[in-house]
Amino acid sequence: MHMRRNTFFIFALAVIFFSVHHAYAQTTQPAVCVNPSTPDIAQACQEYSVESAKLVELQKQLSEQKLKSGSLQKNVNSLISQITQTQGKIKEKISTIGTLSAQITQKAKAINDLSSELDREHESLRQLIKNTNEVDQMGATYVLLSANSVSKFYKDLDDFLSIKQSLYASLGKIKQIKSLTEDQKAQLQDKQFQALDAKAALESQKKKIQLSQMEAAKLLDTSKSEEKRVQLSVADQQKKVAAIQSRLFSFAGGNTKAIPFGDAYQYALVAQTKTGVEPAFTLAILKQESNLGANVGTCNRAGDPVSKGYKNIMHPTRDQPAFLRITSALGLNPDTTPVSCPISGGGWGGAMGPSQFIPSTWELVAGRVAANLGIPSANPWVARDAIMATAVYLADRGGAGTNETNQRNAACKYYSGRSCDSKKPANSFYGNSVMALKYGFQADIDYLEQYGVSRR
Repeated sequence: MHMRRNTFFIFALAVIFFSVHHAYAQTTQPAVCVNPSTPDIAQACQEYSVESAKLVELQKQLSEQKLKSGSLQKNVNSLISQITQTQGKIKEKISTIGTLSAQITQKAKAINDLSSELDREHESLRQLIKNTNEVDQMGATYVLLSANSVSKFYKDLDDFLSIKQSLYASLGKIKQIKSLTEDQKAQLQDKQFQALDAKAALESQKKKIQLSQMEAAKLLDTSKSEEKRVQLSVADQQKKVAAIQSRLFSFAGGNTKAIPFGDAYQYALVAQTKTGVEPAFTLAILKQESNLGANVGTCNRAGDPVSKGYKNIMHPTRDQPAFLRITSALGLNPDTTPVSCPISGGGWGGAMGPSQFIPSTWELVAGRVAANLGIPSANPWVARDAIMATAVYLADRGGAGTNETNQRNAACKYYSGRSCDSKKPANSFYGNSVMALKYGFQADIDYLEQYGVSRR
């Protein structure tokens, strides 16, 4: 976060309470609204309550719309799956029809071949019958007048008769095979017709499912558009709430007070569950940086001179772009959002909120802070967010646990980027001061835990 050096930059952490819990805004008013000290604060508290309630309702609508979109998406996915399955069945039928067509073609060729063979057999039989009839007509006269013997005549006649019988048998067999082949062809054609009918039915079914899918997709698109609209409304409403919360907890111009000890302790306890940093140690850093938020934000306020504006007090390339991104995301006016002035010894200003994070450092931890708190985005002007960020930053520098040497060095790193060095007191005073404050806070925490009230 910081990397604060003794002659250069002053940074820190702590931000004020922003009632957004997990995905929904919390309608409980911040502590500053319990007894508003000015009419302006009372008005802002009323606005905060109204706008927070609107945010809760919008986020509820968004959740319901997401559920609706999710249900519609499942329906669309199911219909797409059905279309894919039906298309697969159609491909199977097309393959079956193709196979049957090939088999029918083979059977038709076989039938043609058998028909040709029958024609040849019929022609041979016709010639044989003709020759047999001629021999029969010649009779004895032919035998007596011819040089051929009687035995030769009858032998030829027997051969004709034998061949004729063979031809008749062959014809019968060929006819039988042809008839069987024609039956097989007819059966294949029946199967082909059935496959064609099934394919047509599947194609009709596919068209119906496609129509259903198109209608479901239209409903899904409509739901998604509505979801996007509500999301934009939620984002706008979050900016409104953040802007009001920033007014409540800017601590600029004496309009607000330091973070109540009880609130700060509860935030530090939550931070301990995520980081392992002791609450007393976290609060000691916060006390050292800004007296729990009482001493921050005397530059870049509405009405301040140009010389105290962020463009003149922040590092131009390191922090100004980050500051603009942060304020834009939170819906804040970058020209009137209070930040710290530069220290008198030189260096740049621009630290944000009670804990004094410079913008570039805040961006490094903001994502983890939001994740730890279960909120959409972290805000450096919100106490709970800032205290979590302080603990995250200390844990990164070895400050988790109860080892006081580690805590002291983490405090020095928090201030200057380096461990404490007894040979250079200028680099160690911060750690010594923080540890002394820690003991005091621990006593206060023990008192609060024992008696249920704060002595601060």
